[in-house]
Amino acid sequence: MEHDEQQKPESKVAKFFKAVFVHNIGWKLLALGTSIVIWALAAGLW
Repeated sequence: MEHDEQQKPESKVAKFFKAVFVHNIGWKLLALGTSIVIWALAAGLW
């Protein structure tokens, strides 16, 4: 049956998690890496 798309709409929570974890993953990884570098530099200064 090809009614999978019409069964039920995605909930707001599902859309939120999909937007957070799927889209723009490259930018998120870059931001995470940058934050780790900044944290390491700050921790090294203490």
